[in-house]
Amino acid sequence: SMEECEALCTRMAIMVNGRFRCLGSVQHLKNRFGDGYTVVVRAGGPGPAAVQALLQQHFPGIVLRERHGGLLQYHLPARVASLATVFSLLAAHRGPCHIEDYSVSQTTLDQVFVHFAQEQSDGDIGEVTAPGQDAAPSPGRRLSTFLEDDSYQESAV
Repeated sequence: SMEECEALCTRMAIMVNGRFRCLGSVQHLKNRFGDGYTVVVRAGGPGPAAVQALLQQHFPGIVLRERHGGLLQYHLPARVASLATVFSLLAAHRGPCHIEDYSVSQTTLDQVFVHFAQEQSDGDIGEVTAPGQDAAPSPGRRLSTFLEDDSYQESAV
């Protein structure tokens, strides 16, 4: 359970296909590998159409994930807008768009884990080794270009 990990762990490591992919605090993993924000808006009155139009107009990269009556859940990539912009827009249009309440939250640890799990495969297609040959990479060779920041080192486990 990622909720348990978040509550109990000070540092976490994630492995994909037997490879060590990341290590850090929960907040570090969310900041580095998270993909933006989750925006939840509950609209009353005539319905959520005004809220949907407002968000699509101001945040072109926003994606509607769920809609249940007047409750809308969006995914907003971090590159699209700052938190201050999101909160000021929602606060300014609270009355005209009939917004009852709203919340903006950071990517969850579950979403970070799912991002890595999508890379999981039954076998590495690109790395075929001959029988009897050691599958470990030669020293100094990077396993992938996943970590583009040279201050972090990747290792095989």
